[in-house]
Amino acid sequence: MSKVITKKALAESMKTLMRERPFSKISVDDICKSANVSRRNFYRHFPDKYALLNWIYYDDYFSKLIYHDDCVVWDYFPQICEHFYNDRAFFRNAIQVEGQNSLRTYCQELLYPLFMRDYKGTFISDKSAEFYIRRITDALFEYMKEWLKSEPCIPPDKFAAHVRKSVAKHARRTWEIASREQYQFIS
Repeated sequence: MSKVITKKALAESMKTLMRERPFSKISVDDICKSANVSRRNFYRHFPDKYALLNWIYYDDYFSKLIYHDDCVVWDYFPQICEHFYNDRAFFRNAIQVEGQNSLRTYCQELLYPLFMRDYKGTFISDKSAEFYIRRITDALFEYMKEWLKSEPCIPPDKFAAHVRKSVAKHARRTWEIASREQYQFIS
């Protein structure tokens, strides 16, 4: 088997297994058996099942996003939702994985440069940019987590539009509140 074919077979095996059960209940042996690939061959391609999962995020989903210079991060949100929706059974389990190589971490790394570009010049420091962008991506991730778990799961275009509208509404209200004159307390 060629390197690409083996990696694809392992990825298909992992996705099939994750559509049936949580990631924590899947072993490298399970993946290898399902893919008809030896453990030794698995470790030639991936150091562990977490690395395989990370490769799946990139190869099967996020490498297919179409980037445009004139788009803002919110323009990509419907595409991301569409990818998640099209394989909900897989992503319902993938979204539960925490820590290194988690979907949350992957999404943060994917969206961070887009948010940095879109919000350039609005941060006091790199540290405040890091903090703010992590909070935005965490909030989006939690929205998506709840959405994917819901039954029935509303279509991705409607979900993405709802989230974007909600964020815009809350941002306007936050601006109104934060920009009003400070109340002077009488001592």
